[in-house]
Amino acid sequence: MKVKRLLGRYTQEQDGPLFVGMGGIHGNEHAGILAFNRVFEHLEKTNPPFKGEFVGVAGNLPAIEQKRRFIDTDLNRQWTDEKISFINAETRRNLKSSEALQQKELLILFNRILQTSNYHPMVLLDMHTTSAKGGVPFSIANNTELSKSLATNLGAPAILGVDKIISGTTLNYFTKLGMCAFGFEAGQHDNPQSVDRMEAALWLTLEKLGCLDVSEIPNYSEHRNLLHELCKEIPGLVEFTYRHAIHEGVNFVMKPGFKNFQPIVKGQVLAEDNSGPILAEQDGMILMPLYQKQGEDGFFVIRPVNEEVEIS
Repeated sequence: MKVKRLLGRYTQEQDGPLFVGMGGIHGNEHAGILAFNRVFEHLEKTNPPFKGEFVGVAGNLPAIEQKRRFIDTDLNRQWTDEKISFINAETRRNLKSSEALQQKELLILFNRILQTSNYHPMVLLDMHTTSAKGGVPFSIANNTELSKSLATNLGAPAILGVDKIISGTTLNYFTKLGMCAFGFEAGQHDNPQSVDRMEAALWLTLEKLGCLDVSEIPNYSEHRNLLHELCKEIPGLVEFTYRHAIHEGVNFVMKPGFKNFQPIVKGQVLAEDNSGPILAEQDGMILMPLYQKQGEDGFFVIRPVNEEVEIS
């Protein structure tokens, strides 16, 4: 898939928010890019009244073209202060990895957008899909009221606490910049419904932010009902309690058949590696079990926030 870095930009220069959406920071996650194409095509065709500015950005271009999660290293784990300082200080010629060059280009673009924009608030939505089949979509919110409001508005479960168990994500970085950041996981990579869910997430966020009136959104009730119907049996607000990190050479293999939000019990065999079986360390629900060759996260465990849980 050949894509340009800037997927689209729409504004009528009226006061309102800056809404930046990103798809494809993992190259095998094409659904977000396809959803952006649908939304920008409709906006450009119908030219509806619009407040603020909407920008769509593609993440890891070489990995997108090759349909790989990454080329050298996971681009969504590189947004730490240390790595950003290094990237900013180096010239393109001196950057050795493919993802370092991609991050350099993204930093330049984001800095230009943020420095030249007069729109407020500034909001980032980072859109993903997963390797696991089945299950339900979900959103990831940082612990701010606007982030939680936008995440729960999608009708999918909203998960808190990602910053406590994963470092170097785009959500971490943009939160530090003072932006409201949240993420959306729409489903399995190659499922056509993932594109529909991504499109719904974009329209619902544009309406929630006040960029568009409901009357200007095509099939609004269908977008609203799509995510609500999929997720009505799942707790609306949950939090991360555990991450199983994996490293190159450990030969991690997830046991087959796990789906997002599937209940698990302490002691249950979830996967195996060179050391033997990997058991659940606690009761909860499994999230994003790894069923692809690349990745640093074997699986996550989550629980509803109304349970007393210590996030490790």
